[in-house]
Amino acid sequence: MDAKQTLDRFYLEMRRDLLELAAGLDRLDRATSQDSIHADHRMQKLQQAAEILADGNANRAERIQMLFSEAYEHEWRERFTLKK
Repeated sequence: MDAKQTLDRFYLEMRRDLLELAAGLDRLDRATSQDSIHADHRMQKLQQAAEILADGNANRAERIQMLFSEAYEHEWRERFTLKK
């Protein structure tokens, strides 16, 4: 599939997702106590993700996934008291 076909196929879904994100950010803007979220790590991650979207470089989905992922812990089973 070429770029034009890909855009034709996914444009409406991509537009919808961007509008949904913008609506969520607008709700935050209208909410009270906005100062309490400026230092929140989740807001910082959302800002970083937006910067990744806008940078024009490849592998945006992978880079955003890694941004929101935690480093692998070899001892995760013990952390959650799970048997091997």
